[in-house]
Amino acid sequence: MPNILGFTLLEMIAREASSGYELAHQLKIMQNTHHSQIYPSLSDLEEKGFLIVHVQKQEGKPNKKVYSITELGLNALKEWANSTLKPPVIRDEFIIKLQLDWLEPEQTNELLHERKKYLENQKSLITETLFKFKKTLGLTTEAECNQNMPYQIYARRLDLVTAEIEWCDRLLQRK
Repeated sequence: MPNILGFTLLEMIAREASSGYELAHQLKIMQNTHHSQIYPSLSDLEEKGFLIVHVQKQEGKPNKKVYSITELGLNALKEWANSTLKPPVIRDEFIIKLQLDWLEPEQTNELLHERKKYLENQKSLITETLFKFKKTLGLTTEAECNQNMPYQIYARRLDLVTAEIEWCDRLLQRK
């Protein structure tokens, strides 16, 4: 069975056939996943029969691989969706380094500024994605947005990012 990244890719591809580049762009928002992790995972999923690849020829560019989910991939996704949830694993180097404020107090503000810059970039990407969801899916009312789970997941991420930006601001003002 796939790992969490594999299931994430299967879920994304089940909704819409996608290239590795498109998947990497979307994952940049929700997870800090690198191309070096995505492409081997896609190859593994293809080898195991969960995905098939369609090659699209492009003028003046390398051919584009577009991944689609197979019946086996859908079945694995359904089985995983019905399995017991594991507790979330949160490993955030930023939080651990902030706890060293007593040891390196001058580093704290630098860390907060660095995190805030990262979060503001994330906020911009999420906002852009939500706009695209509205346009692509024809979501014109708040009720329609509330009924669309992919939209709501990104809206939740936006709320979390916004709250963390505000938290960074409060900490930056404390000194």
